[in-house]
Amino acid sequence: MFRLWNQLTKPRVTVLVLATVLPGMYLGTTGYPSFSAILITLFGTYLMSSASFILNQYIEREKDAIMYRTKQRPIPAGEISPTNALLLGIFVAIVAFVILTYFVNLLTAVCALSALLLYVFLYTIWLKPRTEQNIVIGGISGCIGPLIGYAAMANALPIQAWIMFLMIFLWTPAHFWALAIFLKDDYEFAGIPMMPVVSGIQKTVNQIFIYAIAYSLSVIGFYFADDRMGYLFLLSAIVLTILILTFAYRLKQSMDKGLAKRFFFFSILHLFLVSIVIVIDSKI
Repeated sequence: MFRLWNQLTKPRVTVLVLATVLPGMYLGTTGYPSFSAILITLFGTYLMSSASFILNQYIEREKDAIMYRTKQRPIPAGEISPTNALLLGIFVAIVAFVILTYFVNLLTAVCALSALLLYVFLYTIWLKPRTEQNIVIGGISGCIGPLIGYAAMANALPIQAWIMFLMIFLWTPAHFWALAIFLKDDYEFAGIPMMPVVSGIQKTVNQIFIYAIAYSLSVIGFYFADDRMGYLFLLSAIVLTILILTFAYRLKQSMDKGLAKRFFFFSILHLFLVSIVIVIDSKI
């Protein structure tokens, strides 16, 4: 049962979502968020994120069945019926919304639910099957972590929350297009119009480099957006910026699928480290 839950809910992706909630929580209060506040906010967000992935797999079950990477997921593998997966996803989403509303506040619950609705309806159902720009617009759903964190502590969404939202918005295309390069054949076989399939790898690596630049500027720009950021954040942001831009440039020059896969995983580490440094520097 635990293995089935993990396969349905993509916990490794959810961990990154939770990492982007924490900076918002620490910046959303003048003191320190209580352990109980952190725990219940992260738990509710975890459930909502899990529900979105369950519903995503329900919707994409037919395409998952023909892609090598996904054909062993629980629904195409017959470990859970589509109907039961749908009901589970809806039930978990309702539980998450109730928990966040009752134990945190309504704004936090609405932010978390909006991430689910955007991921399921905007990205999975509408954009992903139709345009190579699917991840640019549809990626909005993955940017809401900082909003959830701020809302949980301040019951408000100040400008700093939206700048962190922008940061993740600019990070998302480079991150997912790198994966799409590595999985180009799978996406092409399933008829999913990811950029490497529609426009080729050359255009994709160029776009990854452009978005890596924009993301890096937003990371450094956060130092000027919040007066609680000190030299620890600024120096860390500069070093991390150099690293990801160097990586993106190497990918642009080589167009190597193996390097694209390594860039994908490095981008996860990059955003995680940026989030952690924001948390630490906000309280030093």
